[in-house]
Amino acid sequence: MKILLVHPPSRKQAQEEVVVPPLGLAYLASVLEREGHGVKIIDAFAEGLSWNEFEKEIKKDGADLIGIGGMTPTIDNTLRAIEICRPHTRYIVMGGPHLSVHKQEFFKDCPDLDFGIVGEGEESLKALVKKLEAREDPWDVQGLVGPEKFNPPDSYVQDLDGLPFPARHLLPNQVYRYALWPGKKVTTMITSRGCPYRCIFCDKSIFGSKWRARSTKNVLDEMEQIVKDLKIRSIIIYDDLFTLDKQRVQEICQGILERGLRFEWKCEGRVDRVDGEMLKWMKKAGCSLIAYGVESGNQNGLDYLQKGITLSQIRRAFELARQAGIRPMAYFILGIPVETFAQGLKTIEFAKDLNPDYAQFSILSPYKGTKLYDEAKDKGWYHEVEANNPFDKDQKRPVLLSENWSGDSLKEILRLAHKSFYFRTGYILRRLRGIRDFHQMRSLWGVGCGLLRWYFSKGGPR
Repeated sequence: MKILLVHPPSRKQAQEEVVVPPLGLAYLASVLEREGHGVKIIDAFAEGLSWNEFEKEIKKDGADLIGIGGMTPTIDNTLRAIEICRPHTRYIVMGGPHLSVHKQEFFKDCPDLDFGIVGEGEESLKALVKKLEAREDPWDVQGLVGPEKFNPPDSYVQDLDGLPFPARHLLPNQVYRYALWPGKKVTTMITSRGCPYRCIFCDKSIFGSKWRARSTKNVLDEMEQIVKDLKIRSIIIYDDLFTLDKQRVQEICQGILERGLRFEWKCEGRVDRVDGEMLKWMKKAGCSLIAYGVESGNQNGLDYLQKGITLSQIRRAFELARQAGIRPMAYFILGIPVETFAQGLKTIEFAKDLNPDYAQFSILSPYKGTKLYDEAKDKGWYHEVEANNPFDKDQKRPVLLSENWSGDSLKEILRLAHKSFYFRTGYILRRLRGIRDFHQMRSLWGVGCGLLRWYFSKGGPR
């Protein structure tokens, strides 16, 4: 079969500061290629295609099967892309977290879709294509879902080393970029799947709760391919929790050094799963950024979210990162239902006290499939409002309007957070002092202008 995997265009053409590879599609493509299928990827978002240009590409390709992923914040784009693809192919199949959560229910919104795949899609898509090529009934494929049918996935992929590396040769690698590494070629990779922790807002519909790791050699082989063959020297490691296993992290870092691989990288960490020795190894091996999920500056908020961490552990992790020479990033959540507006302000002050190089402030969102969603529905807290984060891709964002929070107070706390953190004289001067070339200046200007436009928009402070 002639197979096309697509990443839809943006709602409207604009200069994006963060454009990274669709890693899920690249994994699917590599599995299908190994089975002997002809596969192509169109990353319309990365290439800045208009919707008309996207349709022309779809029509010209003439694929037998088109595959597409879907995330809740941009599901309207997915629906529009499927509608455009429908006249130009025999089969359309969709995967991703949105469909994995909604299953048969999603087909009510998308009658043009032929098949859905739930969870990790590599084995299911391979089996589906084999059935379709043989003109056999596909509805016994594990993980397949339709408007009247749902076959639960057989299991998660246990041997991650058995998967081929993502098909990056099918991607427009020259256009990917990351605001924190301006002017540099960048890619993403994943060294493990799953997270054993139980944060109530986290969606685990794709990778689940069991942590499964690739071997050190397998990880290093992919890193070597990226650096030596693709000449890419900036890698974002997208694991939910890269720092879970200290020994494994150290072995990967030692392997990077022994192989003479020179590149910078970023990962996601957890404040109670790092120590000084680990961070020093990471720095030696090229880690320049680590992102921590701080979430709140209030212990009751952390306990409600079931983070399993303390404020002292957070402070220690940031101090250790700086001592190792790694720039820390932080994710913060506002609008936690057990917190008051005053406690939200305390989180903002905590962010300024930690003083990460970059901070992301978001309103707590109860997405379907999470424990938080069930509680929000049960208590009547669930509401949808216009997305109001400066870098959101949502059109509507689910929020919790508890006795402590209204729509207006959520909007106000988010704006105060960005103003208080990013518009500080000291922070601005630190960013300006860090500029080394034109690319950094251009990226800082783009992000800054975007933040200012959002702050002074019609929904701005009252």
